[in-house]
Amino acid sequence: MSDWVPIIAGVAIIAFAVAVIRFAPHSAWSQELRRSYGIRPTGERGNRTRRDHLKSAGLAGVVAVLLLATSLVAASFAERSPERVAEDARGGAIALTYMFVGFLLGMMAVASATYSLWKAAAWRMELPDTPEHRRCLADAIDHLLDGELSPEERRDYLDVVYLQPQVEQIRRATLKLVRRHQAGIPEDFRVQIKRWTAGIRASAGPRE
Repeated sequence: MSDWVPIIAGVAIIAFAVAVIRFAPHSAWSQELRRSYGIRPTGERGNRTRRDHLKSAGLAGVVAVLLLATSLVAASFAERSPERVAEDARGGAIALTYMFVGFLLGMMAVASATYSLWKAAAWRMELPDTPEHRRCLADAIDHLLDGELSPEERRDYLDVVYLQPQVEQIRRATLKLVRRHQAGIPEDFRVQIKRWTAGIRASAGPRE
């Protein structure tokens, strides 16, 4: 049974990470798990492409292998340490600590690689949080409400995902309201959305 403990713990860690991303997408933990390290975006306007996500998955996979391999080496050393002389007790304690920490970090790297693979499979354009993107989103939402939205504007600034949680939430809420009220958005909703777009512009700051 003891041999299954690391496997069960690893599965639990991955399940916990997926649950955090799924049910608390705007939390600090979720933002950290979703962050891609070491791979710079190569798409237009600074967005990540499917290849970028695959590279992130590969990098996380290499890190996971290294961490888990060194954790196994530390575990073998820790198992032998009680049979050694007393002066090796400290080394055994250090090995045991590294084994535990390395295993946890390795499981987090596995979770990150799994998430990056999922992002590559279900890829959609993601825009970084820049003042210009905020202004363009606010303009696109106003044009959508006024019936003046062009197909290019919708493609570039509405049919995308924004990395800033609040901005993304406003985009989703607006599109949901538009789909629900296809005959025309009620005036109270229109006023509220206009307040959102004004807030987005204000958060972007003045144009340089």
